[in-house]
Amino acid sequence: MDYQLIITIAVIICAMVLFATELLSIDLVALCVMVVWVAAGILSPEESFAGFSNSATLTVAAMFILSDALLRSGIIQVIAPITTRLFSKSFGAAVFGMSIGTSSISAFINNTPVVATLIPIVSKSAKKLQMEPNKFLIPLSYGAILGGSCTLLGTSTNLLVAGIAANNEATQINLFTMTPIGLVFVVVGLFYLIFISKYLLPKKSKRKTLEDDNSIKTFFTEVQINKLSEDKKGATIQELFEEKDLKVEVKRLKRGDEIENNPSPSKILQEKDVLLISGAMDKVRQVIEDNDLSIRSNINEKSFPEEGTKMVEVIIMPRTQLVGKKLKNVNFLKNYQARVLAIRQRGKRKFSNLENLRLKIGDVLLLQTNENGYELLKNDEKNPNAPFLSVRETAVEIPQKKNLYLTCSVVLGVILLASLNILPIVIAAWAGVAILVIFRILSMTDTYQAIDWKVIFLLAGSLSFGAAMKSSGLTQIIAEYLMSFLKDTGGQMMIIATLYLITMVFTEIMSNNAAAALLAPVVIALAQIMGLNTTPLLITVMMAGSASFMTPIGYQTNTMVYSAGNYKFTDFFKVGAPLSLLLWITASILIPIIYPLH
Repeated sequence: MDYQLIITIAVIICAMVLFATELLSIDLVALCVMVVWVAAGILSPEESFAGFSNSATLTVAAMFILSDALLRSGIIQVIAPITTRLFSKSFGAAVFGMSIGTSSISAFINNTPVVATLIPIVSKSAKKLQMEPNKFLIPLSYGAILGGSCTLLGTSTNLLVAGIAANNEATQINLFTMTPIGLVFVVVGLFYLIFISKYLLPKKSKRKTLEDDNSIKTFFTEVQINKLSEDKKGATIQELFEEKDLKVEVKRLKRGDEIENNPSPSKILQEKDVLLISGAMDKVRQVIEDNDLSIRSNINEKSFPEEGTKMVEVIIMPRTQLVGKKLKNVNFLKNYQARVLAIRQRGKRKFSNLENLRLKIGDVLLLQTNENGYELLKNDEKNPNAPFLSVRETAVEIPQKKNLYLTCSVVLGVILLASLNILPIVIAAWAGVAILVIFRILSMTDTYQAIDWKVIFLLAGSLSFGAAMKSSGLTQIIAEYLMSFLKDTGGQMMIIATLYLITMVFTEIMSNNAAAALLAPVVIALAQIMGLNTTPLLITVMMAGSASFMTPIGYQTNTMVYSAGNYKFTDFFKVGAPLSLLLWITASILIPIIYPLH
């Protein structure tokens, strides 16, 4: 076996493991892969890094900006009242309205910020009607995924596959090429979500929310002894806390400039003493509410104001400066007069050793703050580039009509220019960006911040996978093996079913973009060997690459609702597996009919 082939296989396997385990960030993995191809002599620097200049990558970057402009203009505020009004009707009406609204928007703009913005709105609407938010957040994510499969702009996966096809001179995939089968997916998915999913979704979350969790044993806070009344002067640590029934442990005592570790329970307290205490959340709440004690932010820092201490849950938004940072490098205390008490990340609650934890999209943070800090948090949420949103409530503000109309007109113009083949989609998209900046809907700084650079690096790296596989001969080998398997299976339906299943499995265990990038060159080669039309095979990879329902890690919107909805990992498989099976059967039957293989 040729050494380049061995290296290519080894790199792909390593990348798949890293994508699945997230031991390294996906953008770093993509960058390392591009470097390895050049170092191993498999690709030239120009070939390896050509993904950054690929039309698919550039179009995705432009669509991030256009999506951000639409969100800034208040389009969510337009559909949110309509959607939430249906919550008073029935579960089916609520899911129908929510899914139609989400899928319609997601067909043309990036669905991750759409879902992130709707999570608190949907949660609040469900709570008002005394329903569990986890009945609606998985359908919210699934509706966005289904909508994204309807057009070339709906997901970066579709654009990536179209870009690979163009690079290989295989076929021309237009803006609405996948729309017929995409609409069928939406209809089938809606039927499933309305009539079947309600029996599979968790009836009531048995998992505690962070705010209601009383099992935080390693939570530390600092309290100061206020002015003691005459009957309490000379009280010991044990006497003060036993009298108040505050079952906490005193770890340190600071008196003036002196600090004593693990002070004795018989230690007599004085006014202005500062104690570092440890205890469960409910006990700490009692300390916070006690008039004789006031909470301090840190044993060596300024105290919190005594009044109005609050617990707030926020969700980390995509494309913010917080993503990827260690918590110790994010100064919540300085910026929001708040401290992080606990984090739910990828469905797991974390209460200790938080300082070195790297924040990820969709993480839910429990913050302890005061009235002033709460106002700072709420004001920051009004910023279009807010790093987080409150999970439990979000105000729906009146959109600026002028900006909304102009932005919608620009996006509609981009769609028309691309669909009528007046301009290539990449040119139309960037022309739209230029118009929005000229009319001051966006600034150039806004455009830089709107782009999810992790996705851009992943797309560029994913395109290098295809180039390396082709250069090393791996694409041809895999295509020949597939041909030998498929030629005797008898029928176009089996070819589509096999390719869909392979792509779907890859998508669930690694990035959907990476899965599509690996398989798109293979199916192009397979079509050439077997003398088949390339379009149906690429459509199959597109649809299966977007259809990630069985795990919370296969698609970003799933990951976001995973934490916010307080789900278990198995909830996604329980609800998503039947839907994946249903769509697999649908695709296997209809794709060969809508897009003939010969």
